Amino acid sequence: MRLTATRLFPGHSPLWRVFWLYGVIPSNVLWAITLLMLTGGAPGGALAVAYAVLLVYTGWIIAAVWASADNVHNARWGDMARLLTAAWALNTVLVVFFLALGPR
Repeated sequence: MRLTATRLFPGHSPLWRVFWLYGVIPSNVLWAITLLMLTGGAPGGALAVAYAVLLVYTGWIIAAVWASADNVHNARWGDMARLLTAAWALNTVLVVFFLALGPR
């Protein structure tokens, strides 16, 4: 399968699909896995990889939601999705930063 820009950044996909199916659900699954690793005593290297995956995914989902935010009938939904995704991204960056700093 060939990766193209349209596959990586689904700007032509409906916003609901990008926000919920590519954004909210996978993000919560990634956080659940990371927190299970953290509480289960995973080695520091494995946690570093999990944190990196979360940060890369977060950057990707911001770009994907931003590109798809105009694919709605009511522009308020697009603006709200952008705002919520940016807030979630800021939260992810801060939580990863503080988890990486803290003792285990």
